[in-house]
Amino acid sequence: MSINLFYKILLVILAYLFGSFPTAFIVFKARSGDDIRKYGSGNVGGTNVIRSAGAGFGAITIIFDVLKGFIPILIIYLFFPSSYILYIITSVSVLLGHVYPVFLKFKGGKGVSTAGGMIIATCALPFSGANLFLRITPAIVIVLVVLIIFFTTRIMSIGSISAAIISPIIFYLCRYDKYVIIAAAIWSILVLVAHRENIKRLFKGEEKKILRNKKILRKKKEV
Repeated sequence: MSINLFYKILLVILAYLFGSFPTAFIVFKARSGDDIRKYGSGNVGGTNVIRSAGAGFGAITIIFDVLKGFIPILIIYLFFPSSYILYIITSVSVLLGHVYPVFLKFKGGKGVSTAGGMIIATCALPFSGANLFLRITPAIVIVLVVLIIFFTTRIMSIGSISAAIISPIIFYLCRYDKYVIIAAAIWSILVLVAHRENIKRLFKGEEKKILRNKKILRKKKEV
């Protein structure tokens, strides 16, 4: 085994472990001393922290989860800029870590913020040969879709699911290379799979809204 291959394998493994870092669990534990899985939807993610501990702690969680996606893509760009297969495998490894974290018995978040971090990194760094406007368009469109739908409906899952569906399409329309489109398609599938229960509740009209005046730290799952 060459040293270069060893480093690539190590990066993929570390990416999974980095993605497995349970941000929501730790932030909520620091906030309340309790387990986030006992509150709100029971999900280990930024939306449930917002619902159960307030917007400030939710924002901290989301920022750290975005960085979980951004940093591995930055490392690939700096050290393996031409390794397209590594880009796909490492990015998927990070997202798998977030959704199926080894530290929480493989029950994690929905992957939206972490996927968002990978999208932002991909658009911010010159992975595409397109002009600057086309390069940053996917990140802008996807973020706007999430925000507009959320503030219109107060249901985060609708924005997240919509963003997952359009992500590979936007990358294709903005002339990104096929390896980015393939990676984005896999991210979308993982995010949609993680939202399968949300999708069921949406069809039943049972998905919960995040209301501004909602009491926090309610020890009751909204299943």
